[in-house]
Amino acid sequence: MPLSGRQPVESIPVRADVVVIGGGVSGLCAALYLARGGAEVVLLEAGVVAGQGSSANAGTLALQNKRPPMLAYFIEGVEEWHRVAVGLAVDIGYGRPGGLQVAETDADLAALENQAGHLRDHGIAVDWLEGSALAARAPWLASSVRAATESGADGYADPLRAGQALAGAVEAAGGRILTHTPVMEAARRGAGYVLSVPGGTVACDSVVIATGPWSAALGRMFGAELAVEPSTIMLTATEPAPAALDRVVTHIRGRLTVKQTAAGGCLIGGGWYGRGDFTRRRRDIAYESLLHNLRLGCAVAPFLADLRPVRHWAGYEARTRHGRPLIGPVPGQGGLFALVPAAGGWTAAALGGRLIAECVLTGRVPPLAEGLGPEAG
Repeated sequence: MPLSGRQPVESIPVRADVVVIGGGVSGLCAALYLARGGAEVVLLEAGVVAGQGSSANAGTLALQNKRPPMLAYFIEGVEEWHRVAVGLAVDIGYGRPGGLQVAETDADLAALENQAGHLRDHGIAVDWLEGSALAARAPWLASSVRAATESGADGYADPLRAGQALAGAVEAAGGRILTHTPVMEAARRGAGYVLSVPGGTVACDSVVIATGPWSAALGRMFGAELAVEPSTIMLTATEPAPAALDRVVTHIRGRLTVKQTAAGGCLIGGGWYGRGDFTRRRRDIAYESLLHNLRLGCAVAPFLADLRPVRHWAGYEARTRHGRPLIGPVPGQGGLFALVPAAGGWTAAALGGRLIAECVLTGRVPPLAEGLGPEAG
């Protein structure tokens, strides 16, 4: 379903129960749950759906690389993606092959054992592999890898498919999506808001700001301060190779995710920062950091060194002061809500959408979102 074209001016609705600003996966999931909950929803996207950070990440849904105190949140986040893909039958390119988290040094081994304990305490089954058992399970790992934990909880969703699939699900549920429709002004009208967009206005009772790194600027349009900053992350895709990686690979020290796509190419990432000029919308590769990322990947899985990179790219993501997402009502701004993912945001994007929809529809903050409101930023 093509959504890259602007809908005609005359199609702009004059009224909605809820307007979601931002067409990344977080905003799309919020709009989906709001529409399924009975709200009349309009989603406004300044560009195209999933055209920024949502399509610039690796799509990894890993739990082994998530740490307390947010581990329970991310566990539910992965389960929410499963519900979207299986329960709601949205074709997001979802798979759950499991994953390996690797360790190389004595310090790594201690940290890996500690993390395995945290996962088990949260009900996640984890197996410890080393020696011949590890070599048999993953013969493509380097000899420097001394141990790994294996969990069936890790998986992925395809960033290039998820955005379009979620947009289709939003419209099937009765929501409306307007692309190339930036919000230019926002004003109070009674207990609600009036948003000015090219070609008209939209009045609504509630607004959800889901614009990722642009959320601070959108917040100021409503007279609210959201503690959100932009950052730039990088990713590498390789040429296709014979099937080798049958699971997601992460490193106990962080900063590495590797997986092989169905087409054979490998995606190498891990949250390494690029360079960017946010005011000019520039996103650039920081080559020294990129090389560190690639060296780490090749050190863990040496066959990667024989593959030619076909693309490196950088994308924006949101960063909060405490590293946690912002989910909930904006203090002092009745009817205004914020949904801002932070580190690991893709893993919990669907969950964030459900939680903010519950906030809007019920007027209550769900237990999983307690302490994550904008006032905590």
